[in-house]
Amino acid sequence: MQVLMDNQIQYKKQWFDFMGYKPHLGQRKLHFPDKETARFFVMVCGRRFGKTTASAMEATYYASQPNKKIWLVGLSYDKADLMFREVWQKMVIGRANDIERASEKERFIKFKWGTTVEAKSADNPDSLVGEGLDLLIMDEVAKMKRKIWDMYLSPTLSDRKGKGIFITTPEGFNWVYDLFLLGKQDDLWESHQAPTWDNNVVFPEGKKDPFLIERKRNMSKELYEQEYGAMFTSFEGRVYPFERNLDMGEFPYNPRFPTFCSIDFGYRMPAALWFQTYMVGGINHINVIDEIVHEQNIKTDEFAEKIKAKRYYVREYYGDPAGMQAQGQSGLGDIEIFRRKGIQVKSIRDKVSRNIASGITHTRGFIENAQGQRFVHLDKKCIGLAEDLENYRYPESTEGKDLKPDPVKDGRHDHSMDAFRYFFLNRFPIRQRELGVIGR
Repeated sequence: MQVLMDNQIQYKKQWFDFMGYKPHLGQRKLHFPDKETARFFVMVCGRRFGKTTASAMEATYYASQPNKKIWLVGLSYDKADLMFREVWQKMVIGRANDIERASEKERFIKFKWGTTVEAKSADNPDSLVGEGLDLLIMDEVAKMKRKIWDMYLSPTLSDRKGKGIFITTPEGFNWVYDLFLLGKQDDLWESHQAPTWDNNVVFPEGKKDPFLIERKRNMSKELYEQEYGAMFTSFEGRVYPFERNLDMGEFPYNPRFPTFCSIDFGYRMPAALWFQTYMVGGINHINVIDEIVHEQNIKTDEFAEKIKAKRYYVREYYGDPAGMQAQGQSGLGDIEIFRRKGIQVKSIRDKVSRNIASGITHTRGFIENAQGQRFVHLDKKCIGLAEDLENYRYPESTEGKDLKPDPVKDGRHDHSMDAFRYFFLNRFPIRQRELGVIGR
């Protein structure tokens, strides 16, 4: 396997030399991935990075091999043309002896060795029906609808175990962000962030390039980070001011600190979070040390066993007061099932605490107060909670319609957020905080 990979890498380098293409530092991340097992590649790039050229050159490498089928998919035919024309320039013009049939108008090339290259548009889903692709490149995929990948394009790679490349400038925490996270967790996926300054040919001074300095001066921080830093940012709608670079790091279990567990019940996707609290300068700090999130279809008694299996010495368990309600054939509520498993779950029940908006406002103040101080710290293992904090948001405004003040319940990101809120409501009750009893 390793010999095969080495041979492929050597051939690709030779092909790029033959084509007169010298990929810069950032482009090499796409052409020479880290994982031997990966079939899907998410490349998040800043503006002027050179992503179109990198995509086209990857396509030429595949096109140089026999009996390959390649699709270049853009947001529209005009966008797909940007990649297709580079392939056309490199492999059609002046190479008539290599061509069986080619039409720039039809966006189609067939080489004499049986390989085809086609440009496709995401705006025309009916054209995306096919099978047996060896290479699929999707440009500006963050602007596409998720169903284009799920319903139309994903099946095209199944027969030949083809390679899929998602290349884009980020656009908030949308579905592409979910794919990006897969690259950090799944051996079949690989993800890279490539800011504009990774193009060391155009920007040899890196971040200090005068153009980038000017852009940074005249753009909002979030817009600059998205468009040039290739960072996932959010402009509006986020519920909590969580920032990975500020709030996440090495915060493991410490036996000296009291430990608490907060639970959101539910068969489909329950959630449990473990917290530790301690004082710094007379102010409460909170470490989130562990999680059970995004696991599906777990019975209540099984969920209780999963929590017990963590073997933390938990001072108190907190949960949703709705867990008192009897459910199912057993006639028992979730809290009663947990009690029979040896876990006593407490829940604050006053009207103010039950109000979601009030609970969120209360909880948000622990993440960042008005002075910019931050008191909540996530251990690096809590990647599910981090994802949910970034994606938990209020509904987008719709003209002429009044919106509910509560965040969207999308069935994935809201469960851990409920457990997260229950901890702060129970450990640091709103009424006590209003009286100045805690957080000092």
